[in-house]
Amino acid sequence: MSEFLFKQLYLRSSIGVAVVSPKEGTLIQSNPALCHMLGYSEEELLNMHYLDLIYPDDKIDDDHYVILNNLLADPGSAMELERRFLCKDGEMIWVAQHIFLILQENSSEPLVMISELTDITDRRLAEDKIQEDQHLYNLITKNTPDMISFGKPDGTLQYVSPSVELLLGYPADEMIGTKRPDYYHVDDALEMTKHGKLYSDTDVYTRRARHKDGHYLWIESSSQVVRDEQGQIKQILTIGRDITQRKKYEDMLAKAQYLAKMGSWEWDATKARLTVSREMRNIFGFSLDESIHSYFDYRHVLSCIDPADFTRLEKLVRQSFANVTNGEAMVRIKSADGILKFLDVHWEVLKDEEGRVLQISGIAQDVTERHRMEEQMRDSEQNYRLLSENSMDFISRNTADGHLTYLYASPICQTMFGYTPEEMYETRGIDYIHPEDKEKVVTYLSNCMEGKKLEPVTFRFLCKDGTYIWTETTLRYIYSETFGGQELVCVTRDIAERARHFEEIEKLSNEHALILNSVSEGIFGMNLEGNTMFINPAAITMLGYDPTEWLNSKFHTIHQTWLDNEPFLGIQKTLIPSHFNNRSFDEKEGVFWRQDGSSFLVRYHMTPLFDGEERIGAVVVFRDITEEKEIVRAKESAEEADRAKSEFLAIMSHELRTPMNGIIGMADLLSGTELDEEQSYYTQIINSSGEALLHILNEVLDFSKIEAGMMTLELQMVDLREVIQNVSELFYPKVKEKGLLLTINIAPDLPFVVVTDEARLRQILVNLVGNAVKFTETGEISISASLEASQKSGNIIVKFMVKDTGLGIPVASQGLLFQSFSQLHPSINRKYGGTGLGLAISKKLVELLGGAIGVRSCEKHGSEFFFTVEVSLPKEEWNQKVMLHPSVDADKSNKPNAKASDTGEYGPMSILIAEDHPVNQQLMLAYMKKRGYFPDIASNGEEAVRSVLSKDYDLVFMDIQMPVMDGIEATGIIREKLGLSPVIIAATAFARNEDKDMCLSAGMQDFISKPISIKELDRVLKDWSTRIR
Repeated sequence: MSEFLFKQLYLRSSIGVAVVSPKEGTLIQSNPALCHMLGYSEEELLNMHYLDLIYPDDKIDDDHYVILNNLLADPGSAMELERRFLCKDGEMIWVAQHIFLILQENSSEPLVMISELTDITDRRLAEDKIQEDQHLYNLITKNTPDMISFGKPDGTLQYVSPSVELLLGYPADEMIGTKRPDYYHVDDALEMTKHGKLYSDTDVYTRRARHKDGHYLWIESSSQVVRDEQGQIKQILTIGRDITQRKKYEDMLAKAQYLAKMGSWEWDATKARLTVSREMRNIFGFSLDESIHSYFDYRHVLSCIDPADFTRLEKLVRQSFANVTNGEAMVRIKSADGILKFLDVHWEVLKDEEGRVLQISGIAQDVTERHRMEEQMRDSEQNYRLLSENSMDFISRNTADGHLTYLYASPICQTMFGYTPEEMYETRGIDYIHPEDKEKVVTYLSNCMEGKKLEPVTFRFLCKDGTYIWTETTLRYIYSETFGGQELVCVTRDIAERARHFEEIEKLSNEHALILNSVSEGIFGMNLEGNTMFINPAAITMLGYDPTEWLNSKFHTIHQTWLDNEPFLGIQKTLIPSHFNNRSFDEKEGVFWRQDGSSFLVRYHMTPLFDGEERIGAVVVFRDITEEKEIVRAKESAEEADRAKSEFLAIMSHELRTPMNGIIGMADLLSGTELDEEQSYYTQIINSSGEALLHILNEVLDFSKIEAGMMTLELQMVDLREVIQNVSELFYPKVKEKGLLLTINIAPDLPFVVVTDEARLRQILVNLVGNAVKFTETGEISISASLEASQKSGNIIVKFMVKDTGLGIPVASQGLLFQSFSQLHPSINRKYGGTGLGLAISKKLVELLGGAIGVRSCEKHGSEFFFTVEVSLPKEEWNQKVMLHPSVDADKSNKPNAKASDTGEYGPMSILIAEDHPVNQQLMLAYMKKRGYFPDIASNGEEAVRSVLSKDYDLVFMDIQMPVMDGIEATGIIREKLGLSPVIIAATAFARNEDKDMCLSAGMQDFISKPISIKELDRVLKDWSTRIR
């Protein structure tokens, strides 16, 4: 009975109940109320970690274990929490949690954790609203410039807002308990009490209040009567505002209106007599009469009115007579003094009791100036429209509210951006700006608002086809009468072409700098005084100077003698002749002196250096011809063509290798410094990229070797999957940057290890994949490998394919692809670069490897390059081992090996690698494989603990920073469960002494730092293999 009752309570409870595993933190059971509350089914909640349901900001570190430990520390206790949960549909709700433990029978170990959840969203919202209202009330009363007060019906003040001190000079607490009339002018106070006008629910009073220093202010006040439940007056709420300044302006306006004289007239219909004012005479240019109003011959007035306007005015007046209605009209007159004027005329009709017209009274205002301004405005608007609609620049009007909503867009927008003016109208201008440029534009707008004079702002603008173009915009804030506030007038220009030129200039500048730093010729510049201004590395090397020693030194220190060693005399001490004229030296030979006192023969060329029209110095280009002279003398009979080719290849090799060796060398040095895991990963990518680039840079030399028949293959055992994986990782950063998808598809029947030339195979794949990445802007790239055929000799044919969704190649041009130095189109060469040798070399290499290469492509629909190579198979045992431990199959490499241990170079050992980073996993696997070991992989600390508890390992390489559970925590659990076995080696990118001490204190027995070298790994394997045995 009790079990049935508890089950019904669980199922029918309106409170959500979750039964949680105390160890894992996952949900074991969830009652219907909880499922309804969160929108999940019970099956969906099963095994879900309850932390995944909590709003991220409301989680605490080690949330589950903190709660569990607190409950275990105080048996029988419960925890009450209020925090936000996330429903299945993404909605956030507030939940009150009541959490307690149910212990195992006769044990202190927890059986389950119970979490009761109540939806308190409505309550929390109500509390927030009350708090918000209270905060708003405090803000109003404390910050409003108006005076707010509560008082009794007799005028006694009970509360006065702090603003009263700023307004009247009295501290608020000083006024409490006093009477309101005490602070008003004596006349107004008397009126307040005498006539019972101390307060009113409906009236607004304007009275004079006395400042504490004695002067008076005009105060406008309104009251609200607060009554109790019986309807009796309880309090009077009064709000007073200082209108002293406004009252002053109202008085001035009343006086101005009194003094203003507007032309007026009256027509007496019974006597047919016209009376006009002095101002009316002045408007018409008639002589002024002393009297304010006087009779006037109406024919004089009518004769001044423009004939066309007179006809219209007569018609309107007759209608007013007939209908006894008022009227108005705009008429032109030519005054007696010959001036054209515009009058705004209004009249009203006076009738008798029988409806007959007695009199027409009217006024006439001279609005000539206003009319002129309106005409100018119309002309200006017409000119503006003509300009904007015919300008090649995009002209727009935008709101000044930060959204830059379009109020007007000139028609050129369709040509420039693809949108019609109607499409852009009322859309937000800020949405067209490239996300990376928005902050710059917002800052620019802010500076413009402050009145700063700025250059035009450049940013990228979103076109209708989804592309961005570079634009330059000039804007100005203007006042808009339509909106009663400011708006923006913007002029936008397409500068895509200019931006492209700037990019080309910058590229050219970088190329010049690269050339200056890479060429073997010595180059330096000097001013008119002979002091050096700059020097390139080749010159520094040849002259033996330190760059800082050489700069600003005199040129004659290196150029001291003629070719016959005779010293220069006087003005002959320098190459100054080019300073005294504006022409370049012909190339000459001379003697330069090094810092150590030795000399060498040079061939130099000197060119004047100008800044505009002003000559500022000279540039000297020289090269060491000492050995060249010796070679010329020794081999004058050598074939000129072969010598030229050899020199070209030597220079090409030197100049291309020098910068890349620097890159690779610095990356190697960087890898030996203190790096975090991410930096270590980037350094590895730099190394592999540099090595791959060196292979590509050797294309010209390779091509020459192939043509000369000097290319030889270095056959070795090659893991095909590892080669393809490494090639994909090489291009992954560029693929990610362009938003492409790179996939690998390797046929399952393809052997893991074959015998071929790994470097040449990699070179072919790098070239094809590199081209695919270069010419693909959207979509995907796939690399595949399959078994094409088997031969009687025991060799096999492997087919590789690189497919992309890039530009594609016209059928007519596909025949040029594999020719030397060929480019499909000059525009493609300018945009993407390249020597035109890559595919030609790839074709030659494929043929050396016993295969063939081809292409299938359709313009604008991508390309498919394929090639075959003939490879041989190694010993059967090797492939069997590799099949058990494939280095590139992440799913298989994460499973325990079938063998208990591997007999490697240092004896049998069973090894586990706990490492979360895929690149580091592959690196460790590669190192181990070379030593004959095939370890298991765990991707986090939790997996490592499970693996160690389920299988006996001799050696565990434990990364420190891993997701789910770090290496320190995992080591602690293993030591608690298993003692000192297995041996745990810390592997971390942090190599400080304190990091090493922390690892050893946690129970680890040795320590290696990343990046891991093969030498350090050998030390660990060798040291611990002897101790394990």
